[in-house]
Amino acid sequence: MSDRKLPVIVVSEPLNESSLDYLRAHGEVRTATAETAMGAVADADALVVRTYTQVNEALLAAAPRLKVVGRAGVALENIDVPACRRRGVEVVHTPEANTLAVVDYTMRMIIEMNRRFWPMAGYLAPEQFHKARKHVFGRFLSGLTLGIVGCGRIGSRVSRAAAALGMRVLYNDILDIRVDFPAEAVDKATLYAASDIVTIHVPITPLTRGMIDSSALSQFKPGAQFINAARGQCVNYADLGEALRSGRLSAAVIDCHDPEPPPADYPLFGLDNVILTPHVAARVPDAVQRMCDVVFDIVAVLAGLPPEFPAQAEADEEA
Repeated sequence: MSDRKLPVIVVSEPLNESSLDYLRAHGEVRTATAETAMGAVADADALVVRTYTQVNEALLAAAPRLKVVGRAGVALENIDVPACRRRGVEVVHTPEANTLAVVDYTMRMIIEMNRRFWPMAGYLAPEQFHKARKHVFGRFLSGLTLGIVGCGRIGSRVSRAAAALGMRVLYNDILDIRVDFPAEAVDKATLYAASDIVTIHVPITPLTRGMIDSSALSQFKPGAQFINAARGQCVNYADLGEALRSGRLSAAVIDCHDPEPPPADYPLFGLDNVILTPHVAARVPDAVQRMCDVVFDIVAVLAGLPPEFPAQAEADEEA
């Protein structure tokens, strides 16, 4: 630790007040923004970020005293972990914080697409009411095939929930994942061709960036549905929009976009077979609190103790 009485902790994106109080009890807390973080870290011992602060070589060069970077969340694509390691900077995060929230979101949206309640969720004139009862139908999930790309913390729980509802579950993962419920490991081509619904739960890596593009979508079962509550950069949205307009895909739910917020010419705007949400799958109060619990590892590292959740294998796994 530094020769100062209290370490300097820079917080560049919002944390809840109780987490800030914890940091204040253990250091001198200074606030910044994602845009101003680089100018605020010259004498920082710790940096706490969320999604938008870019912890790269340039920022690290501006922070010679830095000992730890904490990501209040799961993903680490905005942090150059190898660069941090080379400088002896520990990286910590909260890999288990939002698992249940994203599982709930995914299962809810699977049901939403297949019962199609959202077009009827407002006022209906009497004639529309009766027409809806006669002509708007859903389908059972039981018997449908769900394909899950990325069977880590979130994907495996989605798999379990889907199997419990009677769905056939196929999954694909770069690791040799073994499950204790009915599910079958297959290659991506088989998964795409056989699945009524495809949902992805992967981080951003060279293998996953842009993985859902025209080539992948051409392998999807005609009329399939697609969900992305993982990472916006995994999907080529121009290609996805074309697949939805052409009828190759019948519906999609997108929570993670590229860029964020989406621009006015976003290829998915104006489509009536798409549900768009503003990156809120994990926004459950308990999950947000658990993300902010990264402060415990921040303080542990500053005290010379090993963190509970260092960024090691987690940087390359599904989140």
